[in-house]
Amino acid sequence: MLDLQQNFLFDDLFIKNFLNVSQEEKEIILNCRNHETIRRWMYSDSIISPEEHSEFLDDLILDLKNFYWIVQKEHEYIGVISLNRVDLRNKNAYLGIYSNPYCKLKGKGNLLIECLKKIAFDTAKLHTLKLEVIDENEHAIKFYGKSGFKEEGRLKEFVLKNGNWYDMIVMGIIEGEELHGN
Repeated sequence: MLDLQQNFLFDDLFIKNFLNVSQEEKEIILNCRNHETIRRWMYSDSIISPEEHSEFLDDLILDLKNFYWIVQKEHEYIGVISLNRVDLRNKNAYLGIYSNPYCKLKGKGNLLIECLKKIAFDTAKLHTLKLEVIDENEHAIKFYGKSGFKEEGRLKEFVLKNGNWYDMIVMGIIEGEELHGN
């Protein structure tokens, strides 16, 4: 059986599963997630309390559909990646990604997305990888497009933030497309 609750090492990147993080790393993850530049693009943009965060981490032990990792390059944490709604029978999942807003490393988004692709396609042997992004997040949409993802649909007025409805754009990539640019 495939174990996505493990850690990974890709070149000089250490990808540590949330189940294996230290107390200090738990705090780093929470601080990143609660940073305004990250929160504003999430489905839920409220501040997460330390108790809520701890409960979320504890619940991951029994969760076989959602997997989260913190990514470290040398001594710096560059961000968080996840595979969500993993369906091994149909070989698909959704991704989650956010870079550490306190990390100044250039190209950290590209490193994070490449880690996700390696885990999804090389390790989990998935066929398709999907994501949802708020239509106002033009920076992310452009980034995902450069990373090989293509728009596949739109969820109309799917998220309510500050009294306004926003569409979610569904983007996807099929295994092998990122290599051939199809």
